[in-house]
Amino acid sequence: MNGLDYFFLIGDFTVAIALLIGFIFAKKNNLISSAYYKLFWIGCFIGATWEFTFLFLGDEFLYPVKIWPYGLSGWPRKFSHSIWDGGIFMLGIYFCQKYLKGPLFQSFNKNELLIMLSWGIFQELLVEYLFNGRVWIYEPLPWNPIIIPPLPGSAYLSPGYTLIPQAVWVIAPIVFYFLCLKIMKEN
Repeated sequence: MNGLDYFFLIGDFTVAIALLIGFIFAKKNNLISSAYYKLFWIGCFIGATWEFTFLFLGDEFLYPVKIWPYGLSGWPRKFSHSIWDGGIFMLGIYFCQKYLKGPLFQSFNKNELLIMLSWGIFQELLVEYLFNGRVWIYEPLPWNPIIIPPLPGSAYLSPGYTLIPQAVWVIAPIVFYFLCLKIMKEN
C-alpha cells in the first residue's frame, strides 16, 4: 500500500468514528431531536443491508483494489461504510431543511423526496467516480452490467458505473424518505 491507500484507509474510519461521536454528542446535548437521532441509525441500518450483502456476494461482485492491513478490508470496512450511509441520508434531511420552507416531513412532499433522491443519486455517482478503481471495483456481470462507461479522469482500473450500486441509491432514498415520514409523525 502507498501513501494514498493509507490516506483512504484512515479517512474512511475517521469519518465513520466522527459521525458516531457527532450524532451521540448531538443527541446527549439536545442539539438534534430524538427523531433525527433515530433516523441516523435507521440510515446506518439501511446502508448495512447492501454493504453486507455486497460483502457476502464476494469478490466476484465487488473486490478491493488493495487489501487493507489488520483485517480492515472485510466487515470493518462495510461497518464503516454503513455509518457513512447513515450520514449521507442525514445530509439529505439537512438539504431539505436548507432549501424548503415550512414544516418538513409531516406528509408526502414531492420536493422533499426529490431533494433526497437527487442527493442520493448525485453522491453515489461522485463516490463511484472518486473510488471505483482506486479503492474497490464492481465487477461487470450479466446482472450488474456497465451502464455508464468510465468518465475522463476515472481511475485506470475503473470499469465504469455498474447497475446495482446505482439502483441502490435510487431505491434507498425513497425507502429512507418514507421511514422519515413515519418517524416524524410518531414524534
